[in-house]
Amino acid sequence: MRPRDLTGALVVPPVLGAVLGAAGGWLWWAWWGPAPKGKIYDTTAGPHWYPDPFDPGITRDFSGTATYVVVGFGLALLLGLVSGWLARKVAVPGLLALLVGAGLATLLMYLIGESFSPPDPASLAAAKKIGAVLPGHLHVSGWTPYLAWPVGALLGYLVVLLSLTSESQPPARPSSVPAPQG
Repeated sequence: MRPRDLTGALVVPPVLGAVLGAAGGWLWWAWWGPAPKGKIYDTTAGPHWYPDPFDPGITRDFSGTATYVVVGFGLALLLGLVSGWLARKVAVPGLLALLVGAGLATLLMYLIGESFSPPDPASLAAAKKIGAVLPGHLHVSGWTPYLAWPVGALLGYLVVLLSLTSESQPPARPSSVPAPQG
């Protein structure tokens, strides 16, 4: 193992994760947009924003989460493949660097994608008039979609390491001990 192998395996995955996460945030927003429109309705609980029409709004809500998963998982596979190639001689330190990179990517993708989105209309409903039209908000529903980055990155990493390990093993040599006669 050369020090250059260790340095590349420890530095590249977090940096690449940050770059891919930032790109993923922009792709997530671009694929999701434009923001769906909705209205503020007077409900028994007070003013509340609902997408208009309601059914496509629910589909659109899932669309933001599903888009996050698809974009994140695809970019995470790329991160895992590159990291696996760089860490083929230093697998454990490379794995730790990969997890840091996937965590950075998850955070940056969410923050950048949401920064392009209009503010959450539910938080603005009380200050607006009933019937006001506001754009929807890009968000992820639940916590499991955030696993797209670590799972995709680990899958790519595993594929590279397993495929390289099987090719780099020397062929088994026959034993020099003679077989028993009898």
